[in-house]
Amino acid sequence: MTTTTAATGSADLARTTRTLRFTALGGYAVLLLLLVFTAVLVLGDGISGDGRGGAFTTAAFWMFPAGAVAGLAALAAPRDLMPVTPRRALVIAQYALGFVGVLLQAMDMH
Repeated sequence: MTTTTAATGSADLARTTRTLRFTALGGYAVLLLLLVFTAVLVLGDGISGDGRGGAFTTAAFWMFPAGAVAGLAALAAPRDLMPVTPRRALVIAQYALGFVGVLLQAMDMH
């Protein structure tokens, strides 16, 4: 029978929090790349499409600030105030919002 001590549990929690913070920091690079890709899609739609953005284009561009806020909350919240599960949910939301932005713009193109 193996038991864990409080020190081991605290070290695992700190390591998990640190990993999630680095993942949230990397999410900003992913958001930037997805934002550039969305802008390329918008420009392509403007040239080959009807020449104007629709409601999905506006919604697509609103996904990126929302993703940045989710990443900032996951990155900057102290470990004592935010448990691992909500932090993990915010990191997942950060990445998901970036991909939803690209998906919304792709929906506007057709």
